[in-house]
Amino acid sequence: MVFSGFFALSASLLYVFASLLIWQKIKLFDQVNLRAQRKKIIVFAVIAAILHVVTLSSTIWHPDQYFAFNLSNTLSLITLLAAIILLGLNRQYQAETLGIFIFPVAALTTMLPIGFPEYTPLPLEIGSHVFISIAAYSLLGLATAQAILYSIQEKRFHNRQLSNLMRALPPLQIMEELMFKLLIIGFVFLSFSLLSGAFFVEDIFAQHLVHKTFFAVIAWILYGVLLTGRFQYGWRGQKAVKYTIWAYGLLVVSFVGTELVLQCLLDMP
Repeated sequence: MVFSGFFALSASLLYVFASLLIWQKIKLFDQVNLRAQRKKIIVFAVIAAILHVVTLSSTIWHPDQYFAFNLSNTLSLITLLAAIILLGLNRQYQAETLGIFIFPVAALTTMLPIGFPEYTPLPLEIGSHVFISIAAYSLLGLATAQAILYSIQEKRFHNRQLSNLMRALPPLQIMEELMFKLLIIGFVFLSFSLLSGAFFVEDIFAQHLVHKTFFAVIAWILYGVLLTGRFQYGWRGQKAVKYTIWAYGLLVVSFVGTELVLQCLLDMP
């Protein structure tokens, strides 16, 4: 536990440093060496993510071959996956500026599992389903954040009111491309989440999961409509943004009370 606490604190501080570097890049956009600043941000963020993985792996996996899930672990895993996805996409899109919204939250949630050690033991099959669901939640959450930023950036661009933050973001075309890439990958994970849930959750009525499943399915349908509209009819811009936000809103409703869902899973026969 001492080593876990040390790694968690180190990861949290490195996330904070990366966030401060991003803020400096935004604030002094015309005065800093962007290439050097990006390199520093990525180095701090990568080391932070590695330490985050070490910390979380020591609290989320039990030697007796089961997952130890609780609300703090879940939040920590969501932000870890978001940070890893962002770092992976950054090689192609140079989107490290988006870390200003992710890394501060990751800095906080990295410490949560250390402070709240109580957990719900889940067998490997159910734990895998929860992991896939969290991956979908992270990806689609990133896509939603991307959509909101894209919407603000587009409106400010047309009104010629670009702030340093908007100028530090990738161009509109790249922002839109990245948003849809996240939506496609997130949609795939959400589909697997619903399929795996159908196999592993035997009686959603007895376990009080029917309303969560209902909202998740409606969100899945909305995402499907959006992606179909994108590829069949070329939907883009503010229309795509509205669909993305509405669908994720339903997904948030579906996932609200994660701790309660996990507690229900304990009652499975």
